[in-house]
Amino acid sequence: MEIRKVLLVEDEQDIRKVAQISLQFRGGWTVIVANDGIDGLAMAAAEKPDLILLDCMMPRLDGYETCQQLKLDPNLRDIPVIFLTAKSQESEIRKGLQMGAIGYLIKPFNPMSLADEIKKLLESAKTA
Repeated sequence: MEIRKVLLVEDEQDIRKVAQISLQFRGGWTVIVANDGIDGLAMAAAEKPDLILLDCMMPRLDGYETCQQLKLDPNLRDIPVIFLTAKSQESEIRKGLQMGAIGYLIKPFNPMSLADEIKKLLESAKTA
């Protein structure tokens, strides 16, 4: 699967900016952003990204609920979702994967390797 467009759903402006720049320059991807899960769902429906990166803790609609709603929508369910979050307990990781995410990346992330880590998760999901 080739990634061209990534939707980044993140409420922290500084993290959103660093991730966006990293993904554009290291991954070569177009990055669209949303501030929370509600905006993320709308952007996903309008933009049909190739990949969605979700924070877990966001106002209005958290990442878990956002992921669940994405996976219930027949037009969006096949878009891979990766959580990019500070929540790193095993139970939280398991919950995200049970919601339908293909992977989990922990903040703080290394902007120089973020795109490569995402590519590895996508490759692992493809072979699974």
